[in-house]
Order: sequence, then C-alpha cells, then structure tokens
Amino acid sequence: MTARTHVSEMNGYSREALNDFFRPYPDQLRYGLNQMDGTSFWAFSLWRAPEGANLLDKLPLSENYIQCAGSAEALTVELRVVDASGVAHQYVIGKPGDPQAGDPSEVIPWDDGRRSTRVYPNEVFTADEAADIFYAYFLTDTIPTTYHHRELHLG
Repeated sequence: MTARTHVSEMNGYSREALNDFFRPYPDQLRYGLNQMDGTSFWAFSLWRAPEGANLLDKLPLSENYIQCAGSAEALTVELRVVDASGVAHQYVIGKPGDPQAGDPSEVIPWDDGRRSTRVYPNEVFTADEAADIFYAYFLTDTIPTTYHHRELHLG
C-alpha cells in the first residue's frame, strides 16, 4: 500500500478504498461530491488508512477524518481531529472572511430531508469548493489554514 491510501465512506455505511483507477484523485473526489443529491447520496467521509492496512481484508475506521453532508449545491464540511492528549474535536469549516455572529441561519437538509444542519452562510460549500478542501486533506491530513474552524460541542 502507498503512503496515501485513503478510505471513503458514503452515507455512513458504504466504505471503499479511494482509488485513481479511472480518474486522478482530485477528479475522483470532485466527481464523487458532485453526485451528492441530498437524498440517495447525502454524506461523504474520507480518512487515511493506517500504514500497512490490508484494504482487501478490512476497511479500517479512523478517529481523524473529513466529512460533508447535503447536496452538490449546498454542503456542510466538518473536520474531526483527535489532539495529542486524546481529546476529539469536531469543527465546521467556513470560508475565509469575517467571523459570523448570532445563530447559524442556513439550513442544509440531508438524508432525504429527514435531517438537517444549521450553519453560517460562509460555511456553505458547493461540491466543487468542497472537493478542493477534501483534496488538500487527502494530501496533508488537514485543511488549508485560510479556512475558519468553528468547534462543535457534540453531546
């Protein structure tokens, strides 16, 4: 396995090794995210597989990942990171600009409208915008520092 072996997951259950057999990785990510319709395909996650993982035997989970939910027209992107002390942090990613005030006003429906997420306007991405963030994560296990991180307090 190469150092850049990643696992992708659709809708929280359909997992596969990300490959570049038919398209280069950035194009594969862009194509996949543009297939999101909010109904039959509404969530996508990506993480690095552990070194030496046999992806033909088992597709491992990870504590660190990037994920999105919604449709190709409007996605929320989140990053999960476990810090050096073992504490998990989950962040909503936002575009560069002024920090938002008040409560999030944008609603992103997913899972055929059964679920939704509220975010600020600068935290809404198209599939093409999200693909750039996912590819940066694919290369570096993080996202560019120009993006805002708003920590979620999940209970």
